[in-house]
This record gives sequence, structure tokens and C-alpha cells, in this order.
Amino acid sequence: MLRSNKRRHLNMNAASRPPGSTWPRRRRFVLGSFATLCCAVFLCMAGCGEQGRPHFPAGGSVSFQRDNTPATFGDIEFRSEEEPIVVARGKIQRDGTFTVSAGSQQGTVAGWHTVVILQPVRALPGVMKHSHGHEASRKYSDHRSTDLRVEVTADTGIHGINLVIED
Repeated sequence: MLRSNKRRHLNMNAASRPPGSTWPRRRRFVLGSFATLCCAVFLCMAGCGEQGRPHFPAGGSVSFQRDNTPATFGDIEFRSEEEPIVVARGKIQRDGTFTVSAGSQQGTVAGWHTVVILQPVRALPGVMKHSHGHEASRKYSDHRSTDLRVEVTADTGIHGINLVIED
């Protein structure tokens, strides 16, 4: 007897449903949520964001304006001005050269980029001495204060960017 009541309850149609039932509303919510989730997954897989845009090789050298000596250490970061979430990073070598990559892709997206130079070792005047060359001014360590901008194009290449900075 209990089984037949249960079966009858599951097979209720709209006419036999009690007044004020929320069953259709819940079903619409679940189906709508599922459809929204499917669309979001499809857009991510379709390549929106940096993965879908072409990357171009980008690199060059960093030197100091005062005596034209190369920057011998630190990290360099290119942030796209069009899409600030797209960031390419690289290491400055002992000879002042660098190449950048965005994630697993070599280079960065085309367009204008702000450039920061991060040199984590800072000497304290009169307290610590260092032998790794000049240090860049603090203004180059923040995308809001740096005045370094470069344009990356298909023709830039890994030796096409020459940055001259103050120390």
C-alpha cells in the first residue's frame, strides 16, 4: 500500500499537484543554473582571455642611463594596458638581457605594456654593501609609478626592446 501511494505522488501532473507547490519553480532554477554553467564552460574553452590571443616573442636588454652599464639582476614584468590581467615575466641575466613569457607561452600579447623591474635585494646605505651592480629606482617596481612602456608587435623579437632606466 505504501508503494502505490509513493508511486502515485511521483507521477502527479499539474492538475493533481497541491496549490502553492514550488516544484516547477525549482526545476526552472536548476535547469537555468545548469545552462548558465554550460555557457561559462564553453566560453572558457573557446579561448577567451590570454590563451586565445597570439603571443609574440619579446625580449631585449636593460641598462642604466648614468653609465650605460647593464642591469645585472632582478625580474622584469610586462603588463598589458589593454587587458591588465595579462602579465608576462622574465629574469634579467647578468649581461642585462631578458626574455618574457606569459604562463607556458613564450612572449606576450601584442599591444602596449607597462614594464616594472623588480630587484628584491635592496642595500641599506652605510650598512650593507652589495656587488651585483646598480639598483633601479623604486618607481620602476610598481605598475602605477613606472614610466617604462613598450609596444610588442610581431616584429619585436627577443632582442628588439632596449630599456634605459635611472638608478
